[in-house]
Amino acid sequence: MINLTDLLRPIEGEPHVVIVLGKGGVGKTSTSILISSELSRLGRTLLVSFDPAKHILKYLDISKSAELFRVSDDFFVSQLDIEASAKELTSKYSNLIRDLFPSLSVLNLEDITKALKYAPGVEEEVFLNWLCDVYDMKDFRFVVVDTPPTGISLRTLTLPKLYLLWLEKLINIRERIVSLRYVIAKTLGREVKVSDPALIKLYEMRDRYSKVKEALTNPSRTSFVVVTNPEPLPMYELREVLKFLSEELATNHKLLVMNKVLPEDVAERLGTYEEQKALIDEFVSLPGRSVMIPYISNPPSKLEDILRLREVVVVVRGA
Repeated sequence: MINLTDLLRPIEGEPHVVIVLGKGGVGKTSTSILISSELSRLGRTLLVSFDPAKHILKYLDISKSAELFRVSDDFFVSQLDIEASAKELTSKYSNLIRDLFPSLSVLNLEDITKALKYAPGVEEEVFLNWLCDVYDMKDFRFVVVDTPPTGISLRTLTLPKLYLLWLEKLINIRERIVSLRYVIAKTLGREVKVSDPALIKLYEMRDRYSKVKEALTNPSRTSFVVVTNPEPLPMYELREVLKFLSEELATNHKLLVMNKVLPEDVAERLGTYEEQKALIDEFVSLPGRSVMIPYISNPPSKLEDILRLREVVVVVRGA
C-alpha cells in the first residue's frame, strides 16, 4: 500500500487546490475520491465534482447535487449542479447590466438572460466562477476538483489570462470616459461624481481574475494531477494537457496517474499487448511523480471499492 500524500507533497497554502484533469472515462472521479480521502488524513478536505455525468453521486450514494455531503470526519463532497449554477450566473449578469446601465432598461433583460443561458462558454464561466471562490475558502485545508472533459477544463483555465487582457482595455477606455466627464462637468460648473459604478466593477473583476491567475501558476496554491489510460486517445490528451500546463500556465503537473492497466496475459489475449506496452513505456519516460493502477475486473461502484485501490497502486516514479 502507498501513501499518495507523499507523492503530492510539498503542498502548502490554505486552501491548497488539487485539480484533476484527463479525458472523460479515464477514471478522474475515482482518482479524485482516492486523493481526497488520502488528503483528509492531513486536514479538512473538500472534493467538488464538475463531472456532467455526476458519477460521484453513485459512488458516494449522494441523492442531490449542490449539497455538502460528509463522507468522514474531515472528508466532504459536493457535486456542482451545472444547470442551476448557469441559471444563477445568467440572472446575476442580467441584474448587473441593469444596475450598471439603467439606460438600457428599454431592453428586454429577460430575453438576455435566456440568451446567456444557451450561449457558448457558459459551462466554462460557471467553472471559473466557482474556481475563483474556492481560493478564498477558509474552512478547508485542501480542495480537490474533479474536472469536466479536457476541452472545457483547459478553456476555463486559460480564461483568467484572456479576461485580464480584455479588462485592461475596458478599464483604460472607461477611465478616459470618466476623466472626460469630470473635465466637462468642471467646465460647466456642474456637480462632479467622483465614483463610477462601472469602473469600480471592472476593478473588482480585475482583482478577482488576477488572484486566480496567480494561484493557478503558483505550486504552493495549486497542484495538477493528470489521469490517463494505456490507450491512444487518452494518452494524446495527456500530452496536450502537459503541453498546456507548460506553455499556458508556466507550471508542471504534480502527479501522473495511468489507470486501468491490463495484466500482460489479458492484454496478450486481447491482442493489445504491444500497443499497451508502447504507451506504458512512453508514460514511464515522462518526468515527475507518477503511479499506475491496474485494471479491476469489477469496476469500482462504491466508496469502499475505490479506497481499496490504495492496495494495488504501483509507484512508477516517486520523486
